[in-house]
Amino acid sequence: TGVKKVIETNPQTPSFWFECTEGNGKAAQHFGLKQADFNAQTILSLTLNQHIQRAAECLKKPISNCRVAFTALNNAEDLGTMRWLSSHFHHKSAVFPLEFLRIKDGKYLFDYRTGQPIDILFMWYPVEWAIHDTDEKGKKLWSALEQLLLEKKLVVVNFGSAFALQPKSVFALITDLGLDFFSPKDADIIFNYFPKTSLTASDLGNSYFAKPILGREGEGGFAVKSGQIVFRSHSNDPWYTEQDYVYQELLEFPQVEIAGKSMTAVWGAWLYNNGNDQFVSGGVGMRVSEGQITDNISYWCPIGC
Repeated sequence: TGVKKVIETNPQTPSFWFECTEGNGKAAQHFGLKQADFNAQTILSLTLNQHIQRAAECLKKPISNCRVAFTALNNAEDLGTMRWLSSHFHHKSAVFPLEFLRIKDGKYLFDYRTGQPIDILFMWYPVEWAIHDTDEKGKKLWSALEQLLLEKKLVVVNFGSAFALQPKSVFALITDLGLDFFSPKDADIIFNYFPKTSLTASDLGNSYFAKPILGREGEGGFAVKSGQIVFRSHSNDPWYTEQDYVYQELLEFPQVEIAGKSMTAVWGAWLYNNGNDQFVSGGVGMRVSEGQITDNISYWCPIGC
């Protein structure tokens, strides 16, 4: 629609990673187009290895002596993405589902199948889920993992820092801080590119979009226009709907026609820490959905130039 807004950040999920980084290039080549982001894989490889190296330094071990594991939910998309990601790591590593992780007497994390200890874990799994996970006897698992992290017996890459960006309330904080915190230049960028967001619906008037603070895949979201709910997510699991909500200015998303259907389009970009604590872009992609809210059955739409 000509309006560009950053509506949220979504760390700790591998979804859409391969598509933005490599998939677009393969599709573009097939159709005789240029890749939209030609250096995406180079950036991914560079930053992945830098951060695993940082993890090794935290453990005071050479990277060649560290056992590195990549893990995610046990489904084709998530595990497939982890296998693809591990191919960019320059040293030996293992890839396996989360359920094979075990902790030995508070001493170390290990792969249940092989008994091999793990020094560095690249885990793509929501922290807000992990803290509630239990074993088969109902015992909570989080405290044991947390203890290993605090004692530096294990480093989990992209963990706490990613979680700090996941809550949608970050955008409400950015709105509230405004000129009292940001420089005039940064405040101007925020005004132009960030939608107004609040923890209180009345701050947005009678038109807004509501989403759970720790929402994912459109779960629990709904739009209010002139005081009336005009559309609501098809997925409303109590895990999401019972959370506190944030309220964001109601935006009109662009529509694209695909296979004779008008679909809602959302653009996404991957951002990486380049090793100097600066963000660089490393992949771009378009998701399209049949409904107004982008959910877990939205489609990847390949792009090229």
